Amino acid sequence: MTESNLFNSWLNETKPYQAGKTFEEIARDYGFTKDHILRLAGNESTIGASPKAIKAAQESCLSSNFYAEPKSESLLKTLEEDFSGDVSLDGLAFACGNGMDSMIEHCLTLFTKKGDSVINISPTFIYYAFAAERHGLEIINVDREIKSFGDTTKEYFIDLKKVISSIQENTKIIFLCSPNNPDGSVIELDQIKLVAQVCQEKNIILFVDHAYIEFTDRKRLDVREIIKNYPNMIAGYTFSKAYAMAGFRVGYALMHKAIQERFLTLLTPFLISNSSIVAAQAALKDKEHLKRVVANNNSQALLLEQELKAFGFEVYRSHANFILFKTSNKDLFERLLEKGIIIRKMLSLGALRITVGTADENQRVIKAIKEINS
Repeated sequence: MTESNLFNSWLNETKPYQAGKTFEEIARDYGFTKDHILRLAGNESTIGASPKAIKAAQESCLSSNFYAEPKSESLLKTLEEDFSGDVSLDGLAFACGNGMDSMIEHCLTLFTKKGDSVINISPTFIYYAFAAERHGLEIINVDREIKSFGDTTKEYFIDLKKVISSIQENTKIIFLCSPNNPDGSVIELDQIKLVAQVCQEKNIILFVDHAYIEFTDRKRLDVREIIKNYPNMIAGYTFSKAYAMAGFRVGYALMHKAIQERFLTLLTPFLISNSSIVAAQAALKDKEHLKRVVANNNSQALLLEQELKAFGFEVYRSHANFILFKTSNKDLFERLLEKGIIIRKMLSLGALRITVGTADENQRVIKAIKEINS
């Protein structure tokens, strides 16, 4: 047996997941210290996690010789308490995992088999297609449409008729991301209801990715307001973005209890560490810190968008903590790296994506672009 045929054959067609550049890479390649590097590529919060979450995680290390709860039971309870103040959870329940990625993986394992198809509305979070490919699934790509508002402002939107007409007999999951990564566009609840109704009629899972929902008007855009009416819907959330806890790797999903019971049987036991569980619980209770992160983002996003437009860049309207833009300056990405500023190159779109930072960080970016363009 040769090394090449030890592996599953689908690996020959699978490209590895491409993460953004790390602090270590830029420090090594450009000679910067880590403190000088500004990483605005991964949609992480530069403000940092709640001090209460950090303290809880530190204290939990004293019991790190013991396994965590098998299904993160205490975090499930805290999530129920947190959500129940806003919506009725009758008939609904949560499951937790190692980031949003694990929620996606578990759905694919639970609801699909080789030869089935999923609908991927691109451009969107690349992990849907990446994970589906690994499961031997057919990926039905439906392109988003673009609206233009003057010379420098654009916005992606979804043509529901195209999405619904793309459903095949073997379709098992439709992925909707709102706000959408990489552009930050949102999908109104009325639109999601239409897709959800079709999914129910055709026995398809509708997975709604709400990784960035905290930056929006949740009453208007969060499917937790309507999920009780759609047993085939699963809503995914994360602590990586607005809670500024990307390194803790905690994701969770809201679903009907009938799905949750099977979902939990699939989860790898002890999937979330003790430190991550208690940190997430503390973060949920620290409402003031969440407000600070969201307020900084929503005010700074507007200012950053205006500055990017002033450079003549083509900017996409965003409701998240990042902005997608296009520029005729093909060297901008590399030139920013030379100044210790990391943003994300979106090769398939011919665009760049930048995370919204603090006022000082955004001013550093604007100053750097001015110097590059001069």
